[in-house]
Amino acid sequence: MTSNLQMEQKVEVKALNIGKRLHQASRALFAIAIAGQMLFVYYIVAFYGGIAVSGQYEKVNDQLGHGVMEGDPIGNAMLAIHIFLAAVITFGGPLQFSTALRNRFPKFHRWNGRIYFVTAVVICLAGLYMNTTRGAHGGFIMSVGNFINASLIMGFSVMAWRTAMQRKFMAHKKWALRAFLMVSGVWFFRIGYGLWLLLTGFSGVGVSHDLTGPFDRFLSFGHSLVPLLILELYFFAKSHQSLQIKKWTAAFLALLCLLLVGGIAVVSMIFWIPVLH
Repeated sequence: MTSNLQMEQKVEVKALNIGKRLHQASRALFAIAIAGQMLFVYYIVAFYGGIAVSGQYEKVNDQLGHGVMEGDPIGNAMLAIHIFLAAVITFGGPLQFSTALRNRFPKFHRWNGRIYFVTAVVICLAGLYMNTTRGAHGGFIMSVGNFINASLIMGFSVMAWRTAMQRKFMAHKKWALRAFLMVSGVWFFRIGYGLWLLLTGFSGVGVSHDLTGPFDRFLSFGHSLVPLLILELYFFAKSHQSLQIKKWTAAFLALLCLLLVGGIAVVSMIFWIPVLH
């Protein structure tokens, strides 16, 4: 009897430890992603803000394939909205997942969430306008990828808002996380290139200047679907009874932490920091 009780206690302790590891790995991955996104916000504000102050709008085209275009004032306005709100939403989004802020300032959490989701929809509409009228740098495949990303953002945002209104807070958090990852698609797109350069020894195999290479086409969908699949894997492992699934998912997330740090470092050193000097 005592032996059985000790065995059960050992299993419970093991389950708690593995669950803790899964939780810690997910928090570490989220924290690294937020740090990387703050670097992206700094880049957006410093580079595009500097252009706005200097009036040298042609420099936008050094970084964007379909940037400022003569004779397209509406498209250029949509681009400006898209870039400006991208910085706003990338900064404001992570605040929604702060437990301390949510508990101490619930009104701020609610209003920041409303602003976040409305801004996300505005960004999507501006992006879809440019996608339709200008096409995408990378052609039809990239346009389809952009359309999927925008559709997922709007769909997940609606579900997050709806479940919040219904006070289904566990479901709300899941939909909000899905929406957050899809809004972060433009960031994941860039980090994907940084990670690929790192993994291929900076050869960039499968990448072309017009974004029509095999890896470019994979990333046109992957920047949305890969993060979403990883999130769903986490949800599945967290709710599953199998300790092996939790254990291997925690190890996988820990590996992703290392890869994400590498991808952020490469993108920062090659694409972001050089244009700020």
